[in-house]
Amino acid sequence: MDTFVNAYDEKIRPLMDKIDQARAILSSSNDGIIFPNVIVVGDQSSGKSTLLEALSLVELPKGSGIITRCPLVLRLRKANERRVYHLHNDKPKVELDESKLNILHYIEEQTKKLAGNNKNVVHDLIELQVEDPNVRDLTVVDLPGIARNPIADQPQNIHEQTTNLIRQFIRREGSVILCVCPANVDIATVESFALAREFDSEGSRTIGVITKSDLAPDNTALAQQLLMEKSDVFQLKLGFIAVRNRSTDEKISLEDARKREREFFREHPISTLVGSHCLGIDALINRLADLYSDRVREVFPKMKNDVQKKLKETREQLEKLPPSLETASARLAKYYELAEFYIEKILKNHFTMYNDGRHPSSLVNHLHKKFKQFEKIILEQSHELFTERYRFKVREAMAACFGEQLPNFLPHPVLQHLIEEKIDQLWSVVILLINDCFQKTKNTLLESDHEKCHDDILLLKLLPIFLRV
Repeated sequence: MDTFVNAYDEKIRPLMDKIDQARAILSSSNDGIIFPNVIVVGDQSSGKSTLLEALSLVELPKGSGIITRCPLVLRLRKANERRVYHLHNDKPKVELDESKLNILHYIEEQTKKLAGNNKNVVHDLIELQVEDPNVRDLTVVDLPGIARNPIADQPQNIHEQTTNLIRQFIRREGSVILCVCPANVDIATVESFALAREFDSEGSRTIGVITKSDLAPDNTALAQQLLMEKSDVFQLKLGFIAVRNRSTDEKISLEDARKREREFFREHPISTLVGSHCLGIDALINRLADLYSDRVREVFPKMKNDVQKKLKETREQLEKLPPSLETASARLAKYYELAEFYIEKILKNHFTMYNDGRHPSSLVNHLHKKFKQFEKIILEQSHELFTERYRFKVREAMAACFGEQLPNFLPHPVLQHLIEEKIDQLWSVVILLINDCFQKTKNTLLESDHEKCHDDILLLKLLPIFLRV
């Protein structure tokens, strides 16, 4: 069996290595590219962390309440020697020396750096690569447990935070959803299965794991759930597996816990009802490895096409980039060249364009209409000067003015007052005219700027400077 497993893993490993390389390069902007993962979801205290420990052979933080507060990605790779690395998107991976460093405490410290000291959850990742002779090739993502009611200093929307984070991961088609629930809980009430059905209604990529099998109140009911032979039990195409991991209080090694689990199921009455393929962490590891390998082979062609498409788009964008300007004189020459282009092709095109009446929305036509409206307002206001009412107003103003004055001439104070009054009437109209013409000119230039310059990235960068000028 080991020979078959090794041969199978060796066929899948090259594909996984390529996927890991692509994932590392595109991690900051994968833009919908599908990467295969096993996503572990479940309620708080459902046994997720101890299950992950058994899968990864890494000690993980565990306890009551929300312990996992950010996604923990474990890339498990079968190797001749055990090594653990912390992976970073923008830096080389860092090897963690387990003889000097407690991985459990390290994860807790990294969690505090990302999520702070409160009890909220964040979307930032902690990524570890675990190389070990006793693991199968998998990429497993541990997510915060579903919290229903906030306690202590947890935010009031903690349930929304945890479920939204879970949805973000399980909606990806390339992922296998691993729903964890304890044996002493009614599966029909477990929210993680409801979340999985939102994105996997047929249960074709969801596998159920029943933890704490030693606490099952009814062994017959547990066996029926594992067998799924009756219609009144929860159905998943990938089925269920029961495990019995160590509890948070038990001080035994992961290796001893696995031995004890084998003995537990060997002596358990349920072993006579269901096959060994449904019992124990070894059965789960083999099932997940097979599912993950199938996912890798299924997803790889599509992922390859998506990467090639993205590469093509990126190259097209690179071709649009301006040439490298190494010297100050080259940059200055390019600036003058673009400024001249802006003046000749954009500014002059709008301000010297002949309006033949066929372009009613043109800038020149719009400004012409505004000035004609202004001219009409001036004429209407000037007509008032020749009315009998205005003559009477002038006589009253003259009669109220005392002092030395020439006959048949308006006194200077009266003339100044009447002129200022008319200017004030025009001023409000002038302000409206100026603002309207300015906004129309600005908007027209902005629209045409982007139309004419969208292929020249450098010119687009300089447009705000030209507009301010």
